[in-house]
Formats: sequence, C-alpha cells, structure tokens
Amino acid sequence: MSRRNLNDADFSLMSKVAVLSAFSRDEIVSMTNGAAVVIYNGRELLFSEGEPAEQFFIVIKGQVRLFRILGDGRVALFHLVSAGESFAEAVVLSGQKYPVSAECDPGSQIIAISRLQLVNRLRNDKAMIGRMMQSLIERERFFYRELNDLRQRSPSQRLAGFLLSQSEDAEIVPKHVIANRIGVTPETFSRALRKLEDDGFIARDTRMSILDVEGLRQFSRR
Repeated sequence: MSRRNLNDADFSLMSKVAVLSAFSRDEIVSMTNGAAVVIYNGRELLFSEGEPAEQFFIVIKGQVRLFRILGDGRVALFHLVSAGESFAEAVVLSGQKYPVSAECDPGSQIIAISRLQLVNRLRNDKAMIGRMMQSLIERERFFYRELNDLRQRSPSQRLAGFLLSQSEDAEIVPKHVIANRIGVTPETFSRALRKLEDDGFIARDTRMSILDVEGLRQFSRR
C-alpha cells in the first residue's frame, strides 16, 4: 500500500461523482483537505459489515466489491463500484454502521473522506447541505432506474449492458461475479452468454471480447 497527493485529474473526476457534482472545485478541495489517494497493491478489505461508518470512498482507478457473508457462509455480491464512482456516503451521513463489506481489487486507487471532515464542512456552509442532498437524490433515482432496467430487460440484454460498461483495460471480472451483478443464476448467465456468442456479438474467450460494439449496443436497448 502506498499514497500519493491528489492531482488535477483526481479533482476533475471527483467533480463528476454524484455526491460531489453540485460543488465547485474550491469546495471539493476544501472538503478533501488532508486526504490522499491510497494505492492498494493487493486485494484488501476496506471495511467490514457492522463497523462504524467513519469514511466514504471515491474510486479513482480499479474496482471495489460490496458484499455480505450470509448465515450459511455464502458470499452475496451487492454491487461493483468502478472508477469514477463513490460509495458509503449515505450511511456516513446517517451516522450508521456499514451494512456491507468492501474489498478492492489489486492496483485500485481510492480516496477516503472522513465523516468528521464532511460533517464539519457542511456545518460551516448550510447551503452545501441542500446541494449534497440533491446529489444523493439524483443517485437514488439512478439506482431506481437501474433496478427498473433489470426488471424490464432480458438476461442477455443485462449482460450486454454490463460488457459495454467495461473498459478494454479493465481487470477480467469472474463470470459468477457478473451473474450476481446482473441478477441471474449461473445457469441463466450461461444461456445469456451463449446467445451473445451465437449472435456474433462477443468472442468465446476469457474476456468475452466484443466483436460488434454497435450491434451489441442496439441489442441491449431493445
């Protein structure tokens, strides 16, 4: 694990994150004063379910898995957080405990912002509270649209959407993780994958490389 100072690219990315999108650059600089980008060399646990929520996080590079360990020992994936996204801000603002655990991939670069720092900043500028609430509402709307999308689209269309969202240099995501992410069983995932391969949209390789980007995009929107 190592650290580096925030740079212009980091601030540019943070300004697009939902929870901070309503703030000016100067306000974001003030809010993140003293924070650093932490670079994780290996797969590491950021926090465990049930711990006090003292920080929220912004992913600069890499990916974070939010998960729960069920009573029978099975791991249930809740969400995959990619670069340019934040997580745990709502629970931090509410002063509750983390409802899930978070584990980052090797090579991930992540900024942690403390609850105390955030709350103190909001107390000093009441106008920021309204703007942050609006940002959180917009994010809730996004998740509602995503949930509604899952209900309306077929498993093959969900898989197509997931593949389109991944950058070419992203780490290969295990198939069982993708199945959890798009809300299908392993058997249904296999059928969805076979359809996309048979239709010529993707290749039969470990990365599920896209052969027809525009065709896959149109298929995902039908």
